[in-house]
Amino acid sequence: MLVHAAAGGVGSVAAQLARSLGAAAVYGTVSTKEKAEYASRFGYDEVFLRDGFPDAVREATSGRGVDLILDPIGGPTRLASFEALAPFGRVAVYGEAARHPDLHLPVLPVWKNNRALTGYNIGDLSRRDPEALRRHALAALGLVASGAVRIDIMAECDLADAAEAQRLLEAGENTGKAVLRVGR
Repeated sequence: MLVHAAAGGVGSVAAQLARSLGAAAVYGTVSTKEKAEYASRFGYDEVFLRDGFPDAVREATSGRGVDLILDPIGGPTRLASFEALAPFGRVAVYGEAARHPDLHLPVLPVWKNNRALTGYNIGDLSRRDPEALRRHALAALGLVASGAVRIDIMAECDLADAAEAQRLLEAGENTGKAVLRVGR
C-alpha cells in the first residue's frame, strides 16, 4: 500500500491501520525530507519524496507496484499513482488537497492494465449510509483505544483560531493531526 501525504493527520494513522489489518508493506510519499523523517515514525517501510514516486515504488516492490494507493492530493499526483499500481490495484481518493482541476482520466489504460479508481467521502457516507460510517468509526476508534494505533496531535488551536489552522493545512505546513479546542 502507498499513502500520499504520509506525514499528515490521516497519513500518520493510515500506516498504523494498514499494519493492524495485516498489510505486508506500507509506503508513503511526502513533500519534504523533514516530513519523511516525521512520517517514518508510524510504521512505513519507506517514505519517498513525491517527485518521482512511481519509479521509487516500482523499485521498492521489484517492479510489481502496490495494491492500494490512498490519495488526498489529486491532480498530477493522482494521475501518476496509476503508474505505481500492481495488477488489480486501485487508487482510493479521499480528498483534493492540491486543488487541481478534476482529472480527465483516460479509461483504456486503466482497463488494459487491470487498475481501478474508487473514492471515500465521509460527508456523503454520513448522509446516505450513517450506519456504515458508524461501523467504520467504531472499528478505527477501537484500534486507537487498544493502543494499536496512535494519533499524533501536533497542533491544538482555539476555535477562534480556526482560520489560522485552516491556512496551515492548505499550505501543507502541518504534520500529524491538528485539532480545534471547543470549550474547556
